[in-house]
Amino acid sequence: MQNLSNAIAERIGGNIRERRERLLFAIDELARRAGLEEHTLWRIERGTMTPSVLVLVQLAAVLECRPGDLLQGVSASLGDEVQS
Repeated sequence: MQNLSNAIAERIGGNIRERRERLLFAIDELARRAGLEEHTLWRIERGTMTPSVLVLVQLAAVLECRPGDLLQGVSASLGDEVQS
């Protein structure tokens, strides 16, 4: 179960980081705009912390996407872990 949680957190964090970099935001800028502490966003992007739904909504608003866009690929991560 822990491996599954890690896979999900890593996928979400990677999606957030990719979107942030595409929009040329520094991590501190995105954190400030989303109302988060920089270290919290750092942990989310690295997959050591899973964001709440509220945090996903806040990040999506700043990243100009839907919250679901930040979950892209999570289903694939679930399938990989269930088959293992």
